[in-house]
Amino acid sequence: MAKNQITVASFDRASLQGALVRASGATNAVVPRQVDYLAQYAGMLGTRTVVVEEHYVDRHYVEEYASYYSRMLEPPSNAVQRFHLFSRAFGGAELEEMFTSSASSDDRAQEVRDRLRDVYLGFISVRPLPSVPIGRTVLRRLADNLPVRREIWATCGHDVHLANLRLRVEGLAFQQQDQAVGACATAALWSALSRVARHDGMRAPTPAEVTAFASRHLLPYGRNMPASGGLTMQQLSEAVRGCGFAPEVVRADTKPEIFVLALHTYLLSGLPVVLELLGHGGGHAVTAVGFEDGGSPHPLLQTTFPVRSACVKKIYVHDDRIGPYAKAFVSPVTHPDFGDRLLLQIEHETWLLNSGLIPVYPKLRLSVGSFVHLADRLTDLIETAVGSARATQLAVDFYYKRSGDYLSGLRGGWSAGTLVSFLGEVVLSRWCGIVRWHLGDALLAEFVYDTTDIVRPHGEPDGHLLRAIVCHDTSFRGTFQALAAYFGAPFLG
Repeated sequence: MAKNQITVASFDRASLQGALVRASGATNAVVPRQVDYLAQYAGMLGTRTVVVEEHYVDRHYVEEYASYYSRMLEPPSNAVQRFHLFSRAFGGAELEEMFTSSASSDDRAQEVRDRLRDVYLGFISVRPLPSVPIGRTVLRRLADNLPVRREIWATCGHDVHLANLRLRVEGLAFQQQDQAVGACATAALWSALSRVARHDGMRAPTPAEVTAFASRHLLPYGRNMPASGGLTMQQLSEAVRGCGFAPEVVRADTKPEIFVLALHTYLLSGLPVVLELLGHGGGHAVTAVGFEDGGSPHPLLQTTFPVRSACVKKIYVHDDRIGPYAKAFVSPVTHPDFGDRLLLQIEHETWLLNSGLIPVYPKLRLSVGSFVHLADRLTDLIETAVGSARATQLAVDFYYKRSGDYLSGLRGGWSAGTLVSFLGEVVLSRWCGIVRWHLGDALLAEFVYDTTDIVRPHGEPDGHLLRAIVCHDTSFRGTFQALAAYFGAPFLG
C-alpha cells in the first residue's frame, strides 16, 4: 500500500536544488537548468521553509503516465513529489499543531488558513523522470521593487491541499517539456489553457489532452508520441478548439507595432499569449504572462495614435527550457530585406518573433485590429476635448473584461444614485472590450464595447458596438456626456 510522508526543512538554495534532483530519481550530479532556476527563484521569493509531500497523485502527470509511461518495459512511479514553499520559518512541531488545529473545528481551520494566506508561495512538482523532472508547478510572481512594476496579469488562483490544510496561490501553471508526450509548444499552450479554462469555470486540460487534440486530424511530423517533431500553428489552433476555445492568431512579421499592441491588450486582459519563435536552427514556443513598461515609447511601436504598448521593453514568459516568469526583452528592428521585425531575447539567446496564439472565449469576436479602428475614429474627438496644449499627453490602451467583473469594479467619485442608475441601464455582453484613454498618468475615460460582433468596413456605423462611456475625470464630464448622448449610450461620470 502506498504511503505518504510529509517532512519540513529550512530553506537553503543548494539543499532545495539537491532535493529536487534526488526526488526525480537521478543518480548523477548533473543539475537540470530548470531545477537550478527554480531553486534560485525560490530564494528570490523569500522562501524560508520547504514542506515535502513524498507521494502526491497529480492528474496531469497521471494522464501522461497512462498514455505513455505505463506501457514501458520498466515504468517509473505514477506519483510525484511536491515541494511547498513558505516565506515564514516553522518546523515539524508547528506543522503538526496546524494539522491538529484544522481538524478540531471549522473556526480553528479558518485561523490556520488566515495564518498561512500571506506566507504560502506555491509548489513545485517533481516527476520521477531524471531527464525531465519538473512537473506541474505554480509559484507566485516576484514582488515589485519600485520603480520597477511588473504587470503580470495572466494568472489565476489555485487551491492547494496539504494534508488537511487548505492553501491558495496566485500564479500560472508551468512545467518542463517532456518530449515523450509533448513538444515545447504543448507545454506553452498547456500553460495558457490552464489559465483561460479555470477562469471560465472549466477543468484545465492536461498536457496529454492538449497533444491528443493537436494531433487528432493532422500529423505533419509523424506520430504524436514521442513528440519529437513539434507542433505547427495549425495543430495548436486545433488543440485550442478541442478544449472549447477559439484560437486568435496574430502575426508579428507584418506590423510589429500592432503585434505588440495585441500582446499588451491580451496580457492586460489576463489572457496568456503563446509566442511562436524562430531561430537557432528551428522553432520554439513560450507563454507570455506579463510585461514591464520601459518608460519612453519606442518609435517603431507607435501607431497613428499614442498607445501605451509602445513603452513595452520587457515581457515575462514561461519558458519550459528555463522556468516560470523568465525575463525576455522585446527589440523592434528594421531589416534591409524584411522590413520592421521583432526580436525577443531570452537570457543569451535572440529569437525572431513570428506570431502569437491566444485561446479566447468563442463569442469574443472583436479583434485588436477592431480596437485600433475604433480608437482611430475617436482620436480627433478626444484631442479636441482635452485641447491642443494637452493632446500630447494622451495615450490609449485596450483590454477585455468579463462584464460582471468590470461593473463590480466601478468605484470612484460618483454618487450612489448616479452609479445605481447607470447599472440599471447598461447592457453588456459576457465579455466587454474597453478602449481606455489616459491623460498623462491619470485615467480620463473608458469606451465600453460589445465583443460579440465585429467592425464592418462597409456596413452600419461603429456606434452600434458602443455600450457605455465612463468618464473618470470630472473636468471633462460635459464633453463625454455629450458624446454618450450622440451615440445613445449609457453614461457614467
